[in-house]
Amino acid sequence: MIKSWKRPFQVSFLFVCSIFVFYKLRNLFFFNNIISLIKSYLIYNNNNNNNNNNNNNNKINFINDDIKNNVKIYFGSQGGTAEEFSKELCSNLKEIFNIKADIIDLENYNKEEIKTFGIRIFIVATYGDGEPTDNAVKFFKWLKSLNNDNTYFRNTKYSIMGLGSKQYKHFNKMGKKLTSYLNKFKAEQISETVYGDDDDNIYHDFEIWKNKFFKEFSKLLNMKNIPCKYVKEDIYEIINWRNLEDIKMDILYVQNGANNGERGDTKNDAKWDAQNEGEKEHDLFRNNPPNGQENTAYRNREIMYNKYENKQLAHLTTDINGKFYFNHLTGYVISNTNLLRNVKPTIEGEKVSHITISIQNISYKSGDTLVVLPKNAKHVTSWWLNRLNIEEADRGRKFIFVYKKENLENSSPTHQNEVNLISTYQNRVDSNCLSYDKEKQLVQNSYDDASVCAPFPTPCTIEEALQYYCDLTTIPRVNVLKKFKCFIKDIEELKTFNNILSSNHRNTFFNICKECDMTFIEFVDIFMQKSEFELAPFIQLIPKNNTRSYTISSSPRECSNVISLTVKKKQYPIHSLRRALKNLYYLTEELNINDTIKFNVKCSKFTLPHNLEWTHIIMIATGTGIAPFKAFISEFKYFDRTCVQNGIKKRAQRILFFGCRKKEIDFLYEQEFMDAQKNKHIDEAYFAFSRDQEKKIYVQDLILEKKELIWSLIQKGAYIYVCGNSNMTKDVNKTINNLAILNKQNDKKFTKKLKKSGRYIEEMW
Repeated sequence: MIKSWKRPFQVSFLFVCSIFVFYKLRNLFFFNNIISLIKSYLIYNNNNNNNNNNNNNNKINFINDDIKNNVKIYFGSQGGTAEEFSKELCSNLKEIFNIKADIIDLENYNKEEIKTFGIRIFIVATYGDGEPTDNAVKFFKWLKSLNNDNTYFRNTKYSIMGLGSKQYKHFNKMGKKLTSYLNKFKAEQISETVYGDDDDNIYHDFEIWKNKFFKEFSKLLNMKNIPCKYVKEDIYEIINWRNLEDIKMDILYVQNGANNGERGDTKNDAKWDAQNEGEKEHDLFRNNPPNGQENTAYRNREIMYNKYENKQLAHLTTDINGKFYFNHLTGYVISNTNLLRNVKPTIEGEKVSHITISIQNISYKSGDTLVVLPKNAKHVTSWWLNRLNIEEADRGRKFIFVYKKENLENSSPTHQNEVNLISTYQNRVDSNCLSYDKEKQLVQNSYDDASVCAPFPTPCTIEEALQYYCDLTTIPRVNVLKKFKCFIKDIEELKTFNNILSSNHRNTFFNICKECDMTFIEFVDIFMQKSEFELAPFIQLIPKNNTRSYTISSSPRECSNVISLTVKKKQYPIHSLRRALKNLYYLTEELNINDTIKFNVKCSKFTLPHNLEWTHIIMIATGTGIAPFKAFISEFKYFDRTCVQNGIKKRAQRILFFGCRKKEIDFLYEQEFMDAQKNKHIDEAYFAFSRDQEKKIYVQDLILEKKELIWSLIQKGAYIYVCGNSNMTKDVNKTINNLAILNKQNDKKFTKKLKKSGRYIEEMW
């Protein structure tokens, strides 16, 4: 085979030979034959080159298609940030590379699918101090079980974005662990792993990681450069929200059976109501349905709603918050008591509340976690209701989600329009991806577009939707905030809006927002004064409200039908408005007796050992970190009472270290712990009040003072429990390690060994 660099020489040589023969022999026939041979040779070579090029192109296209059709994004998320990043990345891949990637919750990973040929992108958060998120626990256990199969991911190409906080000792442990596993199992890394820091600017870290990934990914697809989808930022166009692809649903109101958003009679609720329809007109239609077609439509809508109510589906999305919204428990508030003493209660001041909640048929253990969905503060919800032009009388009206129809007008429909609306929606989707089958007269699942699913349970009132399910205070990320321009109707306002979110200014702007702790309300007041907000698109665009987790401060030994929490309202010294807008404001200021609270119980490692008779317990806490130890006291009381009844002598010691600022102000549950010490349910208690004297004293100082006692108990197999903020837990961890060094153990990782054996348990925030 002639190599490509030799071909020009060969052709030239043949051409020269033919000319020589022509002149030498002057034989035209022979010359023509020579020319024909040369032509044949050239054609053959050209065809050969083309075939090789086509084969190479086909091979490249085949590889590209194979890659493009096998891109999957897996996320491990606790609060929703990793999931949000996954959705944004999926959108970017579609826009830039025309790739439709699959987003997969790590809870739903498929061990056979994940190892097959393709691109596997992981966006994983680290929860607490080095733990996997709840939805990733099973996945990491499975990876650990693959120790002997070191070629499991040999067909996989991967990239990882880790999410964590440098406040914690084990920063981004899960991201680092996953990188280690995949490298060990022979997966091929596409781009450098980036470890985002939530304590700094994790969104900027995400952009850095994306840029690195896109650069390497384009090379993988044999592209010279990253395809650039250029959008001119100086083009200003007023857009209608119905033209946005991200908004896939509309809302349809249903007849409300009670005032003020309370749940009314189910039969009345089942009567469908078109948006903004007059009540009298609806009552006339409901009680006296016309004959013929209208009567059939009325009957159909009743079937439709009744079937829906009898078959309410769980959420069909991977949404982390949705898992809670559609699957939670409900309790009622018994009391909400301020634990701080000798301070004048003010809205701006700090507050610590002891909240008791009535529950029914729910089991839990001391030290478990209560995951709560807090409501937005009333004045925040009211502000947005006014901004959305929702009249006072309409705030208790219920609605459901339906497929968006571009030509559907949200004006007040006439009697005939209501019939048309019902007919229009019979073949569509109701509030939880339920579709109406006209012939079978029943409600079925619709999985055609899994992304078109209700973000939260409906029917619910407008006020409930804003109170529970929408984050009304946090400024959304740029990619989400940009979509809010569909509410802008003034061209000058649009210019300003586009300018601050442009690539040249957005980082500066968001740094300013972070420094002054600007809320979304303030952003709208400043930059979107003339905007006209509408409910249907707003509740789809606005980020969803996150849950809050609290360690339970009660024990089922006291009362099995009650759970108690210890909640502190955070104080923000920079921005007074922000203080009153946080969701914790609701738990401490607005939660009243008999109010409903949405929650779930989550198991925790913060549990007592089984053998309390022999096992020494060391408890260390600051501030509201005392909560689980209040529950432990109840367990000790019950156990000690049982020991007395059975003639068993308790041999284990229980030691408590607690720190706060001032004894007369924030010594939480003082009387309970004094009584526990008096009755020998705890043997020793040491308290550090950091602001009561000139030199500050902290719990770690007390531990050093009692180092002989602490070390003696550790040597006897004591369990150590630490609960408080991350700075305190770091200091305590360091102090315990120093005790080991002082006792000639010379082991800087002493607490790590205790953790592995289950004898050092931390709960931090």
